[in-house]
Amino acid sequence: MEESLERATAVAYDPSSDPAIAAQATAFCTQVQNSQDGWQMCLKLFVRVPRSTDVARFFCLQTLEELLRRRYTSLQPNHRMLLRQTLWNYLTQQMESDEILFIRNKFVQGVVLLFANQYPSEWPSFFDDLLSLLKNGGERQSLMVDVFLRICHAIDDEIANQMIARDPKETVRNTGLKDAMRESAVAQVTSAWGDILMSSYQSNPDIANACLRLFARYVSWIDINLVVSESFVTALYQFLGMEALRTAACDCLTEIVGKGMQPLDKLNLIQALNVTSVLSRLESDDGDFAEQVGRLINILGMELCRIWEESVPFLEAWEASFALLQQVFPYLVQYLGSEIDEASANLFPFLQQYTGVLRQYIKLAGDGASEQMRDYILGLLHTIIMKMKYDENEDHSFGDDAGATDADFMDMRRNLKKHFDAVASISSSIFVSFVTSAVTSTFDKYSNDRNKVSWSDAELALHLVYLCGELTQGPNQFATGEGSSITLAPLGQMLTKMITSNISEYPHVSIPFQFFENVARYPPFFDTFPQYIPSVLEAFVDQRGLHHEVNYIRIRAYYLFRQYVHALKSKLSPYVDTVLNNIQDLLVVELPAPYKLPLHAEEDTAGLPFDSQLYVYEAVGILISLDGLSTDKQAKLLRAVLTPLMIQTEGIMQNELYKRDSPPDNIVFTLQLNHLIRAIGSISKGFPDVDHVAKAAHDVPPWVEVFQQALGVIAAVLERLHDSELIRDAARFAFQRMVGCMGHDILNHIGPLITAGLLTNSTRRELVDFLPFISHIAHKFKPAIFPIMNELIGPLLERVFASLNQPVEGTDDAMSLSELRKGYLNLLAQIFNSDMEGVLVTETNMPRLNTVLQSILHFVKEAGDPSSQKLAFSVLSKCVISWGAADQNQINGASLPKVGKGGKIDKSKQLSAMPPKATLPGFDQFIYGSILPILFEVPLNSAFDPKDGQCYLVMSEIASLHKTIYVAQGTKYVEYLNSVYLPSIGCSPDATQRFLIELQQRDNKQLREVLAGFLSDHRKANR
Repeated sequence: MEESLERATAVAYDPSSDPAIAAQATAFCTQVQNSQDGWQMCLKLFVRVPRSTDVARFFCLQTLEELLRRRYTSLQPNHRMLLRQTLWNYLTQQMESDEILFIRNKFVQGVVLLFANQYPSEWPSFFDDLLSLLKNGGERQSLMVDVFLRICHAIDDEIANQMIARDPKETVRNTGLKDAMRESAVAQVTSAWGDILMSSYQSNPDIANACLRLFARYVSWIDINLVVSESFVTALYQFLGMEALRTAACDCLTEIVGKGMQPLDKLNLIQALNVTSVLSRLESDDGDFAEQVGRLINILGMELCRIWEESVPFLEAWEASFALLQQVFPYLVQYLGSEIDEASANLFPFLQQYTGVLRQYIKLAGDGASEQMRDYILGLLHTIIMKMKYDENEDHSFGDDAGATDADFMDMRRNLKKHFDAVASISSSIFVSFVTSAVTSTFDKYSNDRNKVSWSDAELALHLVYLCGELTQGPNQFATGEGSSITLAPLGQMLTKMITSNISEYPHVSIPFQFFENVARYPPFFDTFPQYIPSVLEAFVDQRGLHHEVNYIRIRAYYLFRQYVHALKSKLSPYVDTVLNNIQDLLVVELPAPYKLPLHAEEDTAGLPFDSQLYVYEAVGILISLDGLSTDKQAKLLRAVLTPLMIQTEGIMQNELYKRDSPPDNIVFTLQLNHLIRAIGSISKGFPDVDHVAKAAHDVPPWVEVFQQALGVIAAVLERLHDSELIRDAARFAFQRMVGCMGHDILNHIGPLITAGLLTNSTRRELVDFLPFISHIAHKFKPAIFPIMNELIGPLLERVFASLNQPVEGTDDAMSLSELRKGYLNLLAQIFNSDMEGVLVTETNMPRLNTVLQSILHFVKEAGDPSSQKLAFSVLSKCVISWGAADQNQINGASLPKVGKGGKIDKSKQLSAMPPKATLPGFDQFIYGSILPILFEVPLNSAFDPKDGQCYLVMSEIASLHKTIYVAQGTKYVEYLNSVYLPSIGCSPDATQRFLIELQQRDNKQLREVLAGFLSDHRKANR
């Protein structure tokens, strides 16, 4: 049988084997591994002489490992003895020094698992046997030392390594093993490590390093005195100076310092070790060693911070720990500022705690303490700031070209920002003074001689200006005083120097990027100091910004320009003509590169490269519509901007250039039409709401007529090319953005746009985008939009239902379906919120009402989509409010309140303020026959988890709907529940009465808890 297993493993693990034969071999191996006595075959095969193949022996060890981990308790005592004797005999008599390493390690793992199962009860002599390996001498001595150390290492992995997850049973077992080892074995074993270490550190560094790593591993859970002796510490510090041993020695010292101890005991240990005396001798260019030293400093510093915080009642210890912290400080600064980022990052936990200690110390010490600590604060601040600086000796890329190294640097900056802020919180005056000086001196130096400032210094100064905004907030963020007595605040000084130094002209790609981020971040500065606006606008519109040769800078500048213009609308009217003249070339919609349609219709076509340029068009709309310009001039400028776009559009249509496109792989002119239409829409987005403008001016502004003309051009394109998703997307994009600037005048265009093809062939994604727009205009233009909604709602619902019924293919499809459900339900909710529900019951749309109601019921029952469930219940509440009141509850009167956000009764919105509403014959039957059952079926469904956060919200809506029906139907609802429905589902009379009393007396929130308890009791009673 052993030979069969040997052959099977050879086939199973040979990648060149025939798959069918390999499958049979694997099945045989699995059968052996799972069989009751297969381990005995594996044990024999493993120790066989002559040796089996490495593959077979490794499989045998895997089988034994599985046995020891999963089935050891099922073994008879004689089998346990057989295992131990066979494996130990193999170790002491058969193992050869040429044993392949992965076999040796797997064997060691098996021995340790045997130890974990048998020590101390079944194998009390384990450590005596283990130590006896070292007494063999002869040719096998080095092998036995190696195996001894590997077993010790594996024991720690098995019973003490905190990085390995354990179940509770293992944790109890491991605690018992460690307690048993502490009684005597640990002292013997550590003594053996020490002997091996001292005898091998010169001749065999690998063995010496293994010993040091064992001390480092075990020190966390054994008596510290077994490790820290005068002779060992002396040797350890000696090893720190030996290149071959220093990393392991440093790790060992780190673990000693980090061992869990009481604060005063730890302070005594640190003082005895005198660690600070050796830190100065640990400098090295070796990155790995520097990283390890950084970890040592971090652990030492964190321990001292903990001691300081916990020893406040003990003045001597408190002062001693603080003094030691100050001794460690130079090394914190040194390694924090290291060029080796990993070494720096290792110091972040200590840095965080140290800044906290300084903050507390200054608070406790009182006046003058911050000045006393000035050098420490400045040392930290300088180091953090310099660590934020780009290294010019390295190659850096920015924007789209940035690689992993630059991403790591930005991540480092983000981490440093937290500590930068923490230092600021220690002493804001010292912080602000230092940062202001550092920033302004860089800008001054650039003003005096541009060749004396490196790009990294310039970028760092700009970066600091950006960071300081969060730390210097308030009404005096930029200046104090008014008029001629105004005085610049530190951030105001930095921004002033930034602008007047012309640092934005620095010829490096990193500079304009950060400069524009800064000016867009601080628009209130320009409200106070508008004299600097022209310089910033000039930078935006020239080669530094919107015309920059580097694509990603140009793209980012588009967005920041829009932000800047929007934030400073009240200050920019004098500059409109100049700005528009300088960006005319950016307003031309160029013929785009050929575009390939996405493979799937549901893919978004909006994410095109042209998108970023739309921010410029929106900014132009903002500039043209500024209050400082007359409405006639606004119309003139708008016509000057829109006319070329309309002419381009009409030219493509008249010449039928779009027919030159050959979809799906080569689309040019249709894409250009998409760009032109979206450009028009973006310009309109920059304009204010026309209703507000007309109200203030008592007249409709003339620019509305220009937009009407543009909308007509768009409608003409849509009518002819409605089969193109690119055109439908663009038309919808523009239409949505023109609602505000056209106001009620847009109502005349809604019908034509819809009939022109805005819904035709629309995909699920398009509907998701379109439904919120319909909700918006329903609310904005009520009640004037009622006739349009009456005509629109039918085709729209048909399109929605058709899309909802389409099969789902893949995750993206499922997500879009979920979004469409929510969009549909939100539309219905908004129709009710806008008091437009009458469109659902007109002669035109009444035939569809049952389909609408059934769809809502369907979504209520969708257990896998609780967010849609919640919305559907909310819509049902609105239906009941509108159509479900009993006659005596005055469906047209004041006693029935409006349901507001979250399904709560909003007493501020009484129906008496609205026009009387016609009753809906038969709706009360729908309430009792369809709505009422689901109020219990849904929460009683096994898939409904009341403890789930989403289900909790659904339950709130259910409670709200109960309350709404009660308010609408009155005692009729209570009587029906009492006499008909609740008895039908097995509710006891007592439980029913208690629930009905609560239903009538509690508010929605209280009723939710009552309902949850009622349903829980019902489940228990009916199991």
